[in-house]
Amino acid sequence: MSRDQAYGGIILVVGLIVAVVYVVAFFAPYLAWLSWWALVVPVFLGVLAVLVICMWIGWTMLTTPPPAPLETEMPTPAPTETAAKPPETEKTAS
Repeated sequence: MSRDQAYGGIILVVGLIVAVVYVVAFFAPYLAWLSWWALVVPVFLGVLAVLVICMWIGWTMLTTPPPAPLETEMPTPAPTETAAKPPETEKTAS
């Protein structure tokens, strides 16, 4: 088993344990006070996560220098008279 698979297994087991504890805390009739926390903590963490992402986007926009202006292309010069001319055809006498 590779290290990535081991990490995946650990994440799976921890996620399963947290899910079971959450469901028990939410629906257990003898732990009514825990039911309130089961609602408050995820909402609090979700709102906090969204605000941290907004702050990170703002910080990135604030500290990133503006892009350099695009340079316009210089027009190509017109062909000059010294350029190779096609050979002239001979005139025939009529």
